[in-house]
Amino acid sequence: MDLDKKNRQLLNLLYLNSRESFVGLGKKLKLSSLSVERRFASLQKAGIIELMHANVNRAKLGFGEYRLFFKFDVMDSKTEAEVLALFESYPRTGWGVVAEGEYEVLWRIYAKDEFEVEKAVFLMMEKFGKKIIEKTIVTTIYEAYFTWDKAFGTERLAAFPKRERHAEEAIDKEDMRILHELFSDSRAKIASIAAKTGLTPDTVGYRMKRLQERRILTAYTAWFDSRKLGFNYYKILFWFHGSSLEEEQKFVKYCMAKSEVLYLVKIMGGWDMEIDVIVRNNEGLHDLTREIKTKFGHIIGRHAFITVVAERTRNPIYKA
Repeated sequence: MDLDKKNRQLLNLLYLNSRESFVGLGKKLKLSSLSVERRFASLQKAGIIELMHANVNRAKLGFGEYRLFFKFDVMDSKTEAEVLALFESYPRTGWGVVAEGEYEVLWRIYAKDEFEVEKAVFLMMEKFGKKIIEKTIVTTIYEAYFTWDKAFGTERLAAFPKRERHAEEAIDKEDMRILHELFSDSRAKIASIAAKTGLTPDTVGYRMKRLQERRILTAYTAWFDSRKLGFNYYKILFWFHGSSLEEEQKFVKYCMAKSEVLYLVKIMGGWDMEIDVIVRNNEGLHDLTREIKTKFGHIIGRHAFITVVAERTRNPIYKA
């Protein structure tokens, strides 16, 4: 789909607040609400808009985020389909990927503790153990998401608030149901959420406000298909050596300013840092990597690439 300037601006606004009304979006775009609604529908139909979801601080719900990486000796079409089916069937899947590069499978899950993680690992090993030649499990220390200005030609804005570990907070079944619905569709109308949860619209509105005040519900955003925007999507893993906290923060600050970088995560176990980037082609990836190695080669011991072949996402927030 050929994107004009207004469509690119609309996508950027949806990334910043996917719950904003068509009237509000229209005022910012200097378009009628009907025109914005039509553009939105076209972008969804084209598959450019992949997800519209609420950002939920899962740490406050008692969940840690874990990444499970697997090397396979064989990844034929049958195995690929079976791996993707496993992602879809597992209730705490956040993101599951069949990939090329350093690993063939990346599985991001949410778990209460290491025992739940172990169960997920055993599930993968029982199903594919004869084909798996290496597994690596890492946990998230903090993560940050950045704007898609490389794709949209918009201004580079500050990252969404960095997700870090928090103490678990008490939350009841009704709030969990609301979070589930908003994670599935951040634009869901309050009346629709009320009908699905058995609450009144006023109660839903009040509870949503309280969840925002408690920073359990932190933002509403969108995610896009980079390939349909003309970009390749890569994950780059970095192993640091001899780096100080000061040097690491310089690396983070650099990534925050680079329009190619969409996501950064600090890791414990395996490697030290991951970034997700979009580039037009392999030459663009080489140029970016060369720049990073030039600036930070003194602390980067090794780096590796992963590129997405197929992916699955699901709602990891249970309806109580």
